[in-house]
Amino acid sequence: MQLMKTKKTDSDQIHTKIQRLLTRSDTPLILSHIRPDGDAIGSIIGLSLALQKRGKKPQMVLTGGLPRKFSFLAGADQITRDIKSNYDLIVALDCADKKRVGSPTELADIHINIDHHITNELYAETNLVIPEQSATTAILAEYLPSWGFPIDKDIANALLVGMITDTIGFRTSNVTPGFLRLAADLMEKGADLSSLYHQALTAQSLSASMIWGNSLSRIKSEGNLAWTTITLEDRANARYQGKDDADLTNHLSSLEKIDVAILFNEQKDGKVKVSWRSNTKFDVSKIAMLFDGGGHPPAAGAEITGSLETVMELVLEETKKFMQGKN
Repeated sequence: MQLMKTKKTDSDQIHTKIQRLLTRSDTPLILSHIRPDGDAIGSIIGLSLALQKRGKKPQMVLTGGLPRKFSFLAGADQITRDIKSNYDLIVALDCADKKRVGSPTELADIHINIDHHITNELYAETNLVIPEQSATTAILAEYLPSWGFPIDKDIANALLVGMITDTIGFRTSNVTPGFLRLAADLMEKGADLSSLYHQALTAQSLSASMIWGNSLSRIKSEGNLAWTTITLEDRANARYQGKDDADLTNHLSSLEKIDVAILFNEQKDGKVKVSWRSNTKFDVSKIAMLFDGGGHPPAAGAEITGSLETVMELVLEETKKFMQGKN
């Protein structure tokens, strides 16, 4: 049941059920998607710390591990890669489809799904999906208190990190006055906006800067479309340990006179992580869905099997067709 398409009575039932499930659970399992971003991490930490304040013992699990840049958050040291068997509830956060939470839960029932992706598949027993909200952390910031879980400084910091990163510092087109009011509420609860902004968005390691340099030197454009790559060789030469894009997509989204930007990020497993960004009328989530991906109108992604060259050719062809209104 998708919240945005339900009557108020149905919406109330969803919130009542989530409150009841969280309140009754003693050992909830809190998950998010592979290759987690700031919204995924902030959601996991924010909800888990709130549950701990009520005496719960949540497991915070990211099967791909925690990116080092978010290790400064209180509670980040509790995140593990492996799931222990003693849980009584499964909650998936910021995850549009079930398979992206990782293989350990492919056969398990997920009880609660809280997300803001328009492509969410509503795979859980209870789904709170609000596509018009700019971040999953914003959903938690709005509703945790009404579910009976007050927000303190550490929780506020985690939630605000997700809101900052998913909107590239409040710059995306889906930022609303209500979203900014939620951010202000978190600041009043102790969240340090300037410090979080720096640590989550602007601070950059030397190895990440080297990734940027190599990738930007290869940038190409055709009309209002631009693209570039991160190769395995780039990552090795820079001694960059992560599989992510070192936040390069955020930069690509700011290119002048470019309607759609694409980053092709080569992976070790014979796959390519493709990220689309758009600040215009183009809904790039529709392109991502052609490749079993998903996301939001201004930001979407997919993981595609194949060589870098093959994936680039296929994706560029479909993206050009889409921009020309041919698919």
